[in-house]
This record gives sequence, structure tokens and C-alpha cells, in this order.
Amino acid sequence: MRSAHRLPSRLPLVLASVVALTACVRQGDPGGVAGKHPDVDGEAVLATVAELASPAYAGRAAGSEGGAAAREWLSGRLALAGLDVRQMPFPERVARNVAEARLELDGLPGGTRVFAWREDYREVVRGGFDGGEARGTLVAWEDLAGAAPPAGCVLLLPGTAYRPDGMGAYADAGVAGVLVELPAGTVEVRPLWPGHPGGTLVEVRRDLVVLALSSPAYAELLGLARAGGGTAPIVDMASPVRFQDVSCVNLIAEWNGDGGDFEPRFAFMAHYDHVGTDQDGNFFPGALDNASGAALVLELARAFAADGRKADVAFILTDGEEVGLSGAAHIALAPPFPLYDLTVVNLDMIGSSGGTPVSVYSNGDRPGLALADELVAVLEAAGLEAVSEYPVPNVDHAPLVGRGAIAATICEYDTAAYHTKRDAPSGLSAAELDAVGDALYAFALGKLAGGG
Repeated sequence: MRSAHRLPSRLPLVLASVVALTACVRQGDPGGVAGKHPDVDGEAVLATVAELASPAYAGRAAGSEGGAAAREWLSGRLALAGLDVRQMPFPERVARNVAEARLELDGLPGGTRVFAWREDYREVVRGGFDGGEARGTLVAWEDLAGAAPPAGCVLLLPGTAYRPDGMGAYADAGVAGVLVELPAGTVEVRPLWPGHPGGTLVEVRRDLVVLALSSPAYAELLGLARAGGGTAPIVDMASPVRFQDVSCVNLIAEWNGDGGDFEPRFAFMAHYDHVGTDQDGNFFPGALDNASGAALVLELARAFAADGRKADVAFILTDGEEVGLSGAAHIALAPPFPLYDLTVVNLDMIGSSGGTPVSVYSNGDRPGLALADELVAVLEAAGLEAVSEYPVPNVDHAPLVGRGAIAATICEYDTAAYHTKRDAPSGLSAAELDAVGDALYAFALGKLAGGG
């Protein structure tokens, strides 16, 4: 997903200009208190992360009650800080884990083999296959030698043969279910994107049940399928996934520093949604992804309001990012203000204590690359290791570029706990959030002062 060209840390001239610009900004431009040092409190950011990652918000799934509660909490804090906040609703079709998950193998000499959810297997949402139950003879794809799988079977598919856009052919052939190997990654991960373009609704299919297997579980099933003995094992499987039509909501917070028409030249953005809960009610905290970005946007908004900056700045919190950049796509389709020539810094996973280098993603367009270079220099000046990567279109800044925005994403893509129930606030660094927040505040002020 994140195929990109990597650029080395460089640009001494850009770094020098950013340092000089920050010094100029600290003298009081644009507006605000002369000589005031930009300050974003990392401990306050981390406290907001802890709030959003708490059980009260149940993983903040797009269109869920927990997501709505998180949105109302954020909206209230932004309004309390003195910003005007408006909501932009849009429709979405989201995969929920609401039914039974089951994977059992019958007809074995030792009795039924029961596999464990999130240890041996997980859901699959790619292709928009709704959940349900399937029962059939286990057939290994590797043993078919190119022949069509028999109707009614459960097909055991190696990761090397898995093609998300080819799964419909198995359904059309009458296959009851597919068990897909995950040769990389982990079944702890909760996927959510069905593969549809942002701004559209996935077309749901109900003619195939699909689950993903850990590599050890796949190897065990392959061995059992080939064990012989005259009777092939029977798979009894169920996917908990059910697609539901929901209403998602973007938040647009406006700091109208000059009191006139709201005409922002700069915006911070982050998505506040995450991946929700499992069918047993256990939730995914989503601290790094992306309570961290949403919390930092909130603190940056508070800094602008507290300093009384005489500039128009937008603070955008998107919903539905995990479903396929839906919130950002709808902003591009119906902009709340002109996007052309607007500088947008998107924050998606920031402040990890795992030592992961910070990436600055862009679409590879000339303005986006220039912005990415500036941000790399800003982050390096703040003491972080940073690198520009492009093209990376699978993050929220990307849809806005098509409407003329100058946009890039700052992301600390630490995959250790990504989309798992281990993505907790304890994995974040308040010191790093403080340093990044201060650096980005100074950078934004410099842009608004005409220095960028």
C-alpha cells in the first residue's frame, strides 16, 4: 500500500530558511503577542489521546455510536477554545463485526478441531463480501493443478494466489467459502477497507464467506487436507462481518482570526475514526492511529485561539478514513471553503515511542513535494529523523490535491500495534508530541506570515 520513492534527509538551505522563519515568527507575526514562543503541550496532547482511546468511544468506528461520541467530545473542546465548529455529514457503507465468528474442522480422527479467533484467523472485508456461514469439504488450491474447484467446497488459498479482485470468480463457480493465508502481517489486525473508491459505496456480495488464516493455521489446514484416509475434512465456518449503511460526519473547525469572511490559507487535518470493536465487544483503542493526529490538531487549534492569531486557519477532523479516505473524498467533492492553493498538513499516526522515523507523504506533485521538503526540515530541526516519500495516495491529503490544495501527510508508520488491540496510549511519547506540536505551530505561523 505504501509504495514510495524515499528521499534522503537533506536540504540544508531549506532547513536554514525554516529556522530563520521560526525566529521571525517568534517576534509576533502574524498577530498575537509579540515575542511569544509557540507552545503546544505534549502532555495535553497525550491526555486527549488517552480520552479518545478509552472504552467510552469503543474504537471510534466510522458511523458508530462511539465515533459519534468522540466527535461530540472533540467538537465541544474546539468550541470551548473559541472556534466555530460545523459538521459535514455524508453516507457510508461500513463493515461491522456483529455476528458469530467460527472456524472448525470436522471429520478428523481426533474429533473436531476448533480454531481461535484473532489467534488463528480473522475477517476479510476486501471485495465487499458480507459475512455468513458456510460448510463444505476442504480443498487445497495447490492440489487443483489448474482445475476448477468443486462446487460447494471450502477452498484453502495460499497468500501467493490471493487476488482481491479475483475472488468473485470463486463465488461464481459455486465455492461456498475461502480460507486465505496471510503470509505477512497478523490476524490480530482489523481490516476495514473493502477496496471501493472514496466517495462511493461498496457493492456488497453475499455469495461467498471469506476468512483469513495465520501462516501456522494455513500450514495445519493444508496438512489436514492432504492427510488422506479416504474422507476429506469438512470445514464449518462463519464470518462476523455485516455491511451496514451509516452516516459519517466530518468536523470543520474555523479560527477566524481577522473577524471577516473566513478565507483560510492554511489547514491542519487528521482523521478521528478508527476500526471499532470485535463481535465480542472488545475494542481497538487506536491511540497512535489516529487519536494522536486528532489530539494534536485539537491542541494546535487551542494554541491559535489562545494566542489570538489574526489569521484564518481551518482545522479538519475527518471521519471514514479507515473505510477508504471517505471523509477526505467528500471534502474534495463538496469543499467547505476553496481548496485551491490552500496549504494542508495532515497528521496521521504521530508521536510513537517506538523510534520509527517520521515519513512525510505527498502525491509527488511539485507543490506537494516542496511542502514535504519543508516539513522534513521542520521535523529534523525539532530533533526527529524524517524522510520524504512519494507517491503515497492512500492517506487523507491525497483527495484534496485534485482540487488544487498543496498538501502532505506527516506519518510515523509504526506497524508494531497497527490496527490491533495493543495500540494504546502507553506507546506514545509526550515529549515527541510536544516537539512536533511546537514545530508545526511555528511552521504554520511562518506560512501565514508569508514566509513559505
